[in-house]
Amino acid sequence: MHPPDTAAIEQAAWARFVGELGTLLADLWPAMPERLGDRYTAFVELAVQQAEKRGLVRAGAVARYVNLCFVWGPSFQDKPSFEWAAGLLAAPRERAWNTAHQLVQRSLAELQQRGDARIAPAALAAADEMLVARFGALGVRGELQPLEPLPAPLRACDLEGVELRLLEPAVAQHYVLQAGQWLRADIPLPPPLRIDAARPLPKLIAALSRPPRQLPAARLQLRARAHAVCQGELHPAVEYVGAHGLWRWQGHETRAFSWPVAAAEPGPPLAPPGVALAAETAPDVACLALEVCGLRDDGDALGALDTHIWVWPSEQWWVELQRAAPTGRTAVGDKAPEPLHLVTRCRIECDAVALDASALRAGFEQGLDGATAQALHKLLAAWTAIPGMAVPRLEASLALLCGRAALTWGWSLGAGGLDGRAYLRLLAEFKLQAVHADLQLEGEIAHGGARAKLRLRCVDAAPLDLTLAREAAEPPLLAAMAQTSVSFSLPFVAEVLPLAGDSGGVLQAADVCTGALVGEAGLRPRVTGGGGFEWFAALRVQPVTLPLLLEDPLLGRQTLTLPLLPEARLLDWSLR
Repeated sequence: MHPPDTAAIEQAAWARFVGELGTLLADLWPAMPERLGDRYTAFVELAVQQAEKRGLVRAGAVARYVNLCFVWGPSFQDKPSFEWAAGLLAAPRERAWNTAHQLVQRSLAELQQRGDARIAPAALAAADEMLVARFGALGVRGELQPLEPLPAPLRACDLEGVELRLLEPAVAQHYVLQAGQWLRADIPLPPPLRIDAARPLPKLIAALSRPPRQLPAARLQLRARAHAVCQGELHPAVEYVGAHGLWRWQGHETRAFSWPVAAAEPGPPLAPPGVALAAETAPDVACLALEVCGLRDDGDALGALDTHIWVWPSEQWWVELQRAAPTGRTAVGDKAPEPLHLVTRCRIECDAVALDASALRAGFEQGLDGATAQALHKLLAAWTAIPGMAVPRLEASLALLCGRAALTWGWSLGAGGLDGRAYLRLLAEFKLQAVHADLQLEGEIAHGGARAKLRLRCVDAAPLDLTLAREAAEPPLLAAMAQTSVSFSLPFVAEVLPLAGDSGGVLQAADVCTGALVGEAGLRPRVTGGGGFEWFAALRVQPVTLPLLLEDPLLGRQTLTLPLLPEARLLDWSLR
């Protein structure tokens, strides 16, 4: 068994359609086959070809055009005084049914105006209606029997225009930064979308709202003005389909109505409030469809419309963090380290409602400051392990992410308002020190009978000072947030003080030491997944070495390199 030749089957089906069309038209207009005789079949086939050439590829539209060729003659659109027909046939192929309808309507009007017309308008209307009833549901050549029958309306039914607006917002204010002060300001309502033949319905409409069952919810309003209606209780019709189910409005209800929209149901929280920052969340997606026949007696039809409505969460967040830097160095002992207990003040708000900030505060006071104390303990242990080191000591003042930082984020409509995707708006002001270090390591070393007091210091800071305003969809959020972290390298400085000894040798520095305290701090994408950004800090030691010169009265000069601190990871912290 060979598989059926689909192309041959469809070609045969189209030939049967053309033959049946010719037979039906011969019954409707018997004078034409009588006059043409053997040329009648060729006349019908040529008219069919002309229809396809002019973009009337749907079988029902072809039949209506061929019928008009019986009224006006073959290729009537190319004749003088038929410029109106040529203009209508210049419409795009997707408007073929509307084009065929308007050709018939204009022909009826022309027959009414011509007193010498040999065909009565009523006869043309009756023939056209019979052709639509027989062939209206057929498809195009190659797909003559569509899976779903095509609608074949006869009466004008179309929209003149549609207006879609945000009637009630879910959140009316967001946070702004003005002259260094954080305030709440009104969010302007987006302009309404007006849709007509010259202004198409956007493929995506954005809205902001709360999840289901959380009030207040945003409300959209739709107003529709009909151009003509086939059945007042049927069209226009509007359907809104989504997670809520199906809502439908018909007939006079579509003149003006509103409905609530909801964001997607939130999943489990990523982290306690204020810990995971600026997470981009997925919208809820619903479909809005406006149903009409899409047929009008003159002019371009607006037709049935459909779009998707994407609803993002409307919450507007604000987080503030203040941490005081330590004052003065303190001695670091060799016992188990204790957190530094820097005073940390936090405030978290969502839509002006204060939330529990204890997790955020504990993450810094116990997490970061505890890790910082352990880093100093590791540094002292590495210093103590230097061969020949005596009386090791560390006095230090070390703090990470101290100062003040505040940021706000929340979904916002883009430049097109309801037209187009929303974006995550973010404003931030950081007046931070990514690291503030005042480290002094001391001890005594001996080599070749010579002794010296050794002091290694690192006194420096790395600012994280910025004002960030992302109030448009570009640049991407990840690119905009790249500036919210900083890398730093704080150099060590060594000092050698010779001490008197029995050998008479002198130990002193031959050159500056190498090595630094390096790291990064600020905000980065969450490494544990779930989206958003997290506070982090990392601290490492680049190997520290010191060139020394030993001058001995008997042995002369000798140079050597003394390793002071090995490469080490002191701290790797993130707020989770």
